[in-house]
Amino acid sequence: MTQQGKAFAIIAITVFLCCLLGILTRPLSFLAFFWPANAALLAIFLRFPQLNNAGGWIGAFTAYMTADLLTGNGFDLTFFLSLSNLLNVSVSLFFINYFQINYRNYNKGFTFLYLFAICAFAGCLAGAAFAVFTIPHVPNTFMSADRFWIDFGMWWTGELVNAILIIPLILSMPTLSELKLAFHERRHKQYPLSHIFPLIAIFICVLMTYFLAGPGALLYPLAALIWAALTYRLFSVAVINFAVLLATYHSLNQFYLSESSSAYLSTSISVRIGLFMLSLAPLILCIISQNRHELFKQVLYLANHDSLTLAMTRRYFFQQSELLMQNAKRHPFSIIMLDIDHFKNLNDQHGHYAGDLVLQHFARIVQHNLRNNDLFARIGGEEFVIFLQNVQLQEARAIAERIRAITENSPISIHNKAPLHITVSIGIMHHNFTEQKTLQNLINNADNALYQAKKQGRNQVASFNSPVFSSAIQL
Repeated sequence: MTQQGKAFAIIAITVFLCCLLGILTRPLSFLAFFWPANAALLAIFLRFPQLNNAGGWIGAFTAYMTADLLTGNGFDLTFFLSLSNLLNVSVSLFFINYFQINYRNYNKGFTFLYLFAICAFAGCLAGAAFAVFTIPHVPNTFMSADRFWIDFGMWWTGELVNAILIIPLILSMPTLSELKLAFHERRHKQYPLSHIFPLIAIFICVLMTYFLAGPGALLYPLAALIWAALTYRLFSVAVINFAVLLATYHSLNQFYLSESSSAYLSTSISVRIGLFMLSLAPLILCIISQNRHELFKQVLYLANHDSLTLAMTRRYFFQQSELLMQNAKRHPFSIIMLDIDHFKNLNDQHGHYAGDLVLQHFARIVQHNLRNNDLFARIGGEEFVIFLQNVQLQEARAIAERIRAITENSPISIHNKAPLHITVSIGIMHHNFTEQKTLQNLINNADNALYQAKKQGRNQVASFNSPVFSSAIQL
């Protein structure tokens, strides 16, 4: 199947199902309680631009027409309804592209607000305006020219609610790889019982909207939604927002419909605008909170890691190593010191830029040959240190020799010149708790072993108080 055919099939099926859902929620003749099709189509085109082609648009038009025709609308009315819906999506997409709004940055800065401003005051307005100027004049219409402003307000505010419900849900939905990673991480995390308290509060507030229905019900869930926004990730907040808004919307509709049809029509516009604002607040707060959290993580990472090699800083290495020593429970470990041979000469001959590339190249070699729980830090210009947890001396020697051999056999090419061959000298201090020593003592002993390796001719692995190991050690 071609790309156009795939887009047609995917969009047609999705929009058709969304239209049927909207048609089933019409509490009064032709006034949909919930119409997700337009917002879903816009969000899908934004998230999957490969579907935004002629096949996708034809699929959407076919789905709009088919859903309404199958449920009893006449052709003329269905045609103009479909054009109104498509105009909403096309105008929103046009201005999103015109202002170069990248949906992938929806959680950064004002992108989220710009995205919704375009949807609310471009696409939704255009679709509503087209509808009130055309649909009242077709046969079997449900809109009247005498109710111009009411019909316009109902259409426009209905689209506002649909947009705030659907668009964040689709755009923030995690990919399959992100779901797998999140599932893997959650298996190793323990969440306190208080983590579910915001959900309990939201459930209670939603129940209150049914038992104590009325205009004030709009504000019942606000505090609980703010709590959730400060606790959960954006997709979780979008899901919660979706459920809360629909439940609140339904309870208020039922309340005003029980009074009279005129009460429903006269209050729906203000209710929908209120629901839009109610949903917007926790989404914005969640984005701000999430961005601050990510910024804090980045700053913390930069503070604890060398910007050139991404190895740990000396201070962070000492901090983490001492914690591991306290929790080692008498499991043996090794400290390994590494020094790139003749690094000063390399800098003098090839320049500091070449030296930086060599440091990065060497750091990648080391990191690729360590386990996830081992510590690796840069403590000087070309000096590095490793903390190997829960290893025997022979294992530490094997790891050190592997790093030495790979470094020797992995030349680096700079500026398309002849490859640079580098070597590394390594010293090991193994600790099995036979005597009490501080981390600094252990590092000093590993440094002495490193000096021994250099004295023996460099490109060697030496252990403290042990013979120098040759490069022929078998891994």
